[in-house]
Amino acid sequence: MRLTTTLLTSLLLGSTVTCAHAALIGPAADYNVFVFGNFTSSNSDTEGNLAAGGDVSLQSYSVASTISGSSARLVAGGNVTATNGGVGDGQNGTIYTGGSANLTSFTARGGVLPQTLVDFSAAQSQYQNLSTSLGALAANGSTSVYSGSLNLNGTNTDLNVFSINGDDLTGTNTVNINATAGSTVLINVTGSGQIFQNGQVSLTGVDATHVIYNFSDATALNLAGSKDPFGTVLAPFADVTGGYGQFNGQLIAQSFSGNIEFHNAAFAGNLPAIVPIPAAVWLFGSALGLLGFMAGKRRF
Repeated sequence: MRLTTTLLTSLLLGSTVTCAHAALIGPAADYNVFVFGNFTSSNSDTEGNLAAGGDVSLQSYSVASTISGSSARLVAGGNVTATNGGVGDGQNGTIYTGGSANLTSFTARGGVLPQTLVDFSAAQSQYQNLSTSLGALAANGSTSVYSGSLNLNGTNTDLNVFSINGDDLTGTNTVNINATAGSTVLINVTGSGQIFQNGQVSLTGVDATHVIYNFSDATALNLAGSKDPFGTVLAPFADVTGGYGQFNGQLIAQSFSGNIEFHNAAFAGNLPAIVPIPAAVWLFGSALGLLGFMAGKRRF
């Protein structure tokens, strides 16, 4: 019965458990850019797949430019309006839309099909919950600001967590990230209205596929200048705007409007995910508790 009590206690301490997941979980894992609302851009491209829960408006734009065959796709929950460009390497990709497709000199040889691939409402809840959960993790890396540079140093071989003030991200020109090779870097940014202005991000030990910025507070984020984040940006509450720079990583956001060139550096790190304990476990725990109570009664 002592073993039973220990098991029951561990189950009832909380309604969630934490497990590690490689890469992003959920539907956004397959997309260079994944937004819940509208996506608007021109004179640029997205190397990987693009998904937007609202309308997609493109001009002189290529989607999934480095992806061959039928796996290249543009997904829209609303209408697609596109002029000059196409989907996929050789324009062999497919458009999936929940509305109309108004195409002028914009080619997708895979055709235009109904959008049944993504439940954007469910995805929005999933990534907002994930962002909030990640934002609550305790920092284990050191952070300093010196002479216009934001310096992040992590020695954990698995997950290096940093908590930074959004004003420090906006107000510094250089972000220096130094972490153990092979580890994952999670940067939790507090506050809203951050701007990636002119400057640079420097990586030592890790690469862009193992860095993720989590904007769990932000409702607005501006990728205005030449400061490429060199990492994935998780900003599921934020409307994101951008200039003409490059972005090496994945973007998950409320919406996007701008001219950034998105490079398909898919996140490949390990993140803890909060997983609800199934109801069956609670029922099992209740049954164990009842058995324990009955066993105690028989002792008297």
